[in-house]
Amino acid sequence: MTSLRRYLAVRHSGRRRPLGRWLVVLLLLSPWLQAAERWQSDAYLTESFFEVAMKREYGHEQNVHFSRWEQPIRLKLVNEFGDKALQSEVVKVQSQHLAGIIGRPIALVSERPNITLIMTERAKMASWAKRTMGQDASVKTALKEGLCMANFTTNTRREMARATIIIPVDYSRAKGRFLDCVVEELTQVMGLPNDSDKVFPSIFNDNSIDSFPTGLDYVLLKLAYHPALQAGMTVSEVRAALPVALKALRASGDIAQADQRVQINSLKRWAGL
Repeated sequence: MTSLRRYLAVRHSGRRRPLGRWLVVLLLLSPWLQAAERWQSDAYLTESFFEVAMKREYGHEQNVHFSRWEQPIRLKLVNEFGDKALQSEVVKVQSQHLAGIIGRPIALVSERPNITLIMTERAKMASWAKRTMGQDASVKTALKEGLCMANFTTNTRREMARATIIIPVDYSRAKGRFLDCVVEELTQVMGLPNDSDKVFPSIFNDNSIDSFPTGLDYVLLKLAYHPALQAGMTVSEVRAALPVALKALRASGDIAQADQRVQINSLKRWAGL
């Protein structure tokens, strides 16, 4: 387990830092508890969903429609650099954790994927991006500003049709962010593509210390795949549908028990972190 923890080092540097001192933890304890209660309100969940599901990280926010997977999800791992066996297991655990939350199977395949996750070196990212994502301005921005990257395309019904994730194993490990990349990018291509400082506590918040999906993230994923929502919905249609979905999730205990349920079959438990 020692070598595993070293390989999967979590946020010891970079934009998200662990708190590190018990004094700081004690000082922040009361606001943290207040935040945990605040995120469970319908108003907070609604606005958080709009932040991560109906906005885009690198622009393209005109006439945004809600997108999610309606067809079976087929995930292929292109594993060309690093500890391939361990990386394959990490992807398997995280993908099946997400499948359990959204209620849709995610099959790991070697051909005809609609999600391709590429584990490579930083020096090869631009080449992979050109081949798999094109040369759109948002791709160039992501290469320049991002540590790891993902994009997706939709069909005429605004359903997610294809997604690509590129993770530089060498660079993400050097930054202590390998797990962050796997967790966040796979979660985002489920239909929650945007990062936002307004959403807390969440892996979608660049200032958060969370490396694994939080209770809030669990609820956002549940909302994204609730039957009340459909791919192609406009902003106004999503806003009208969310109260129905929230009422159902509250009745099922998915909101009140989110912090516990998000840990079931999670990568965090698998890694012993």
